[in-house]
Amino acid sequence: MSGITKGSNRRYEVFEKILKSQRDELRKRINGRLGDVHIDREPDDEAALASNSMTKDLTVATLERERRTLEEIEAALERIKSGSYGLCAICGNAIPYARLQALPSARLCITCAALASHGHVNAAD
Repeated sequence: MSGITKGSNRRYEVFEKILKSQRDELRKRINGRLGDVHIDREPDDEAALASNSMTKDLTVATLERERRTLEEIEAALERIKSGSYGLCAICGNAIPYARLQALPSARLCITCAALASHGHVNAAD
């Protein structure tokens, strides 16, 4: 499996559908959680305040994680459009189909992902 040819974008149609579905679901969840961050009134006691604060912090952390995932999904959809989907962003080799099945937004092959997680390569490239 070397580089992607013009006609091979069709083989990624299933991933495009999955990514669009994940994107739409994430957008709904993010919009639904935005209301959870807003507090109408301050709690009456310190325990309620602490509980409210912890809940708000967890919601914000979840929103941030979902926002980053949404960005990864949208970037993968752009790679499908541009014809670079399925190629590692670091080494340029084809990302194994099984990896794309497990993680449709993958932009790194397994080797480069492992190196990046250990700080040996810059995954932002």
